[in-house]
Amino acid sequence: MEKICAAILDIASGKVEPKRDLEELARREALYNKRAKEYREEKEQHLPMRATQEWNKRQEQEPRQFAPIFWDNANYGKGIEQLLKLEPLPERNTIPNINTGVGCEPFLAELIQKGFQLTARKGGNYLMTATLKDKKTSIRYCIYHAFNPTEARQTLFAWNMYADERGTPRIVEKPGDFTMQAAIDNMNVRPGWVGDFDLCTKPRFNWEGSLVEGSEKSAVYFMRGNTAAYFIADNPSYDVRPLARMLDEQLKKGVEQAAKTPADHTKPPTDKR
Repeated sequence: MEKICAAILDIASGKVEPKRDLEELARREALYNKRAKEYREEKEQHLPMRATQEWNKRQEQEPRQFAPIFWDNANYGKGIEQLLKLEPLPERNTIPNINTGVGCEPFLAELIQKGFQLTARKGGNYLMTATLKDKKTSIRYCIYHAFNPTEARQTLFAWNMYADERGTPRIVEKPGDFTMQAAIDNMNVRPGWVGDFDLCTKPRFNWEGSLVEGSEKSAVYFMRGNTAAYFIADNPSYDVRPLARMLDEQLKKGVEQAAKTPADHTKPPTDKR
């Protein structure tokens, strides 16, 4: 320690010329600048504005896939989250969503092979709605590949908020007389059936106006990673959970694969000195 202090004093007093490795200093400075740039770019990727810009770009490229009303409804979902005092989710974007396309055309084809009849379909690889039929009921299906988990969860609440007494989403631009508290009173949060987070309606009415026991299983909303989906059967006695779990297994594969290859440069660079 004494030798080090003496050397520092000699350099400070000018008695000894300091030794500088200019190449090493240049290398360190270049590395620092590179890491600082990568860190800034990584942070910018997860700003809410970034997700909005990407959706706008995709809407211009493939307008048939998009219904802007869905994005507007996320505002209502945010209000419900606040009333429920749910823990915040990380606003971490994955652009594009690792599961984009999962649950769309190939999934519908798989259901058709299992005996379902496809009577309507709209959308593409980011957002798709469909109506399926089997011998017992007609089922409304929707999948939305968001760019972050916050948007996915808020979409679930927005969908459920505008469900009528039969559980059919009423996608509207203005909340009107239907309050957020009324939506909360009509849902069960986290029944724990499927996905990272799920919702279901409370027992539903049949066509005769009577509550059907177990009918909450006929309208299920869930998210896995950054993807939101719902299955709603017209028949309140129909259990849609097997369909939801079938889709969830496919979504899980993409999420697990992404977890094996985490992004680099998630920490800020240290001082270059």
